[in-house]
Amino acid sequence: MVPTRNKGFLSNNRQENQVGKKFVYEPTEEWFEDRQKIKKALNLYRQLLPALEVEKNPDGRKKTGFALQIRAIKVLEQSGKLVNTSKQVGHVSGVKVGDEFNWKGELSIVGLHHDIQKGIDTMRMINGDILALSIVDSGRYDNLIGNAPGKLTYCGEGENPNVNGRKPKDQKLVGGNLALKNSMHYKMPVRVIRKIESFDNGYKFVYDGLYNVTKCLVERGKFGKFVYKFSLERIDGEQPDLDLNKRNKVEKYGKGKQKCTRTLY
Repeated sequence: MVPTRNKGFLSNNRQENQVGKKFVYEPTEEWFEDRQKIKKALNLYRQLLPALEVEKNPDGRKKTGFALQIRAIKVLEQSGKLVNTSKQVGHVSGVKVGDEFNWKGELSIVGLHHDIQKGIDTMRMINGDILALSIVDSGRYDNLIGNAPGKLTYCGEGENPNVNGRKPKDQKLVGGNLALKNSMHYKMPVRVIRKIESFDNGYKFVYDGLYNVTKCLVERGKFGKFVYKFSLERIDGEQPDLDLNKRNKVEKYGKGKQKCTRTLY
């Protein structure tokens, strides 16, 4: 059976079992099998991208950016190569804290962050409330890394002139913003992925582990409009293999040769 995307509804039983649960990274035999599937899927995805660039949109222009990545994801979905297709809270099988990915589309392929066009990925519970499953700190909003390790202030989504060039407006408590607030209420962890600089590809996305949403505030942003700001703290034991500040540095080898600090896939 070909795996397809599952929008994911958290049933009453699953909801009761997961609220307040301590999410622990515990590799199993299935986890290692999924990791091998992930490596194969990512290799295929990276081969597909240049091959699909020759395809054209209805207006005659070549596919680029998100359109190209979505097309490649669709090809993998149709061939049954996607991994972790059901949305879920907590870690996903086959991925560990500190893993790096080249494009946002790769986060969708492995099940870390399904919606490549939004910074907050969500899932609806059986009671109708939505939860935030993961966030991507891609630098488009004024997100801040706290002075203490493992802390992040994440700006809510929507009405960002930096993204759409429109006239700034107040953000609303809907969509991903509401989902993050609900995750705080239900004490459900959120996966955090950060975009960092990288020599070989310009940037990479790093899985930074599970965080708890500890605070939700509404403040005026730099454009004078109300912005939601969420404080997140890394769950104990979720420290990544390498410090993110060190990851942003490019190491030099030999005569002018440069190499990214770490690449897993």
